[in-house]
Amino acid sequence: MSDGTDAEHLGAGSFWQANRNVIVLMIAQACYLACSMTVVTYAGLAGQTLAADKALATLPVSLTILATALSTGPMSILMQRTSRRFGFRVGAMSGLLGAAVAAYSVYSGSFLALCIGTAAFGPFQASAQYFRFAAAESVPASKAPRAISLVLIGGLLGALVTPSLTRAFNEAFLPVNMMGVFVFTGVMAAIVLIPTALLRPLDKPFEAEVGANEDNEGRPLRVIFRDPAFIVAVLNGALGYAMMSFVMTATPLAMKVCGLLDQSLDVIQGHVIAMFLPSLFSGSLIQRFGVLPILLTGHAFFAVAFITALSGVEIAQFSVALLALGVGWNLCFVGGTTLLTRVHTEAEKGRVQGLNEFLVFGTTAVASLSAGVILNQFGWRIVNQSAFVMLTIAAGATIIWGILARNKPVAG
Repeated sequence: MSDGTDAEHLGAGSFWQANRNVIVLMIAQACYLACSMTVVTYAGLAGQTLAADKALATLPVSLTILATALSTGPMSILMQRTSRRFGFRVGAMSGLLGAAVAAYSVYSGSFLALCIGTAAFGPFQASAQYFRFAAAESVPASKAPRAISLVLIGGLLGALVTPSLTRAFNEAFLPVNMMGVFVFTGVMAAIVLIPTALLRPLDKPFEAEVGANEDNEGRPLRVIFRDPAFIVAVLNGALGYAMMSFVMTATPLAMKVCGLLDQSLDVIQGHVIAMFLPSLFSGSLIQRFGVLPILLTGHAFFAVAFITALSGVEIAQFSVALLALGVGWNLCFVGGTTLLTRVHTEAEKGRVQGLNEFLVFGTTAVASLSAGVILNQFGWRIVNQSAFVMLTIAAGATIIWGILARNKPVAG
């Protein structure tokens, strides 16, 4: 009997050692997503309350996106020079600081403090984008897609619990409305420090050897830029995120125009679940069928989303469009991330991953900021037609790459 118990304990211990990084990164992802959802949802509302000029209400959200884009490169280099764990801790501390300043801004009525606090959230968001890369580096290359998708499942957990927790924290700090939601953000950022402390070391600080040749230093970026696989990985990551953000940002505004504002929260919640739920199987599908078919399937879901949105403005069209939009994002994001891990060497990963994340969030920032303008000026139909243009670019590049790579499979 004791032998069986010992065997069970040994098996559990072996499972933990083999999957520790993926498990703790999944927990960190859940906490990060809870923070991100809260900031995106409430920073604009707080800005509308605190800003003297109501036209500046969305500035705090824009500063978060901009700070994220500007932080992705430096954060990647920091992790390359030190370690993933150190970078994650720096990011979490920045998120904790930003949450504290944002909570104080609501308490004191300072719009400037709110902008500073949301901008400080950018480095935290930037560091969290490398959770999936750290997971991929923790397992054999063949299991990387599954590890990436499992980490993203943490986002699903965060999406499910965040609405009720933010309401509870907000009520706890009344009568100062919205102070509690930023306190909640700080708590979630602080919790990230716990799983990252349990992260098994992935790498040593990167130090180029004296007299290192080109292989040690990695290829110049201009060479990497010409790699078709790199181009396709970046396009699917950047345009996939941009299409999702572009349409999602415009949806509540469009539903308000259609008299459906009360139902917009349910539609957005369904969309967020659709973004992360496919992670239960998207990594396994990539392992079985390869990156190319999954990317093309993601494009098909994006097409369904835009066609459905163009077909009408009833609650059914909005719901189906946003669900398909979420699934399309997941398949393109996981597929693009998997492909990116296969096109760089260990020496190149800091620059390549940092460049990728900058392009992803830079493109997303532009898409998010322009969505409201295009909706107000040209309407819901033009929003989705514009998204179709982005889809055509991503799908066209992916198909061409697939044809060119038919007789030259990507390694790994």
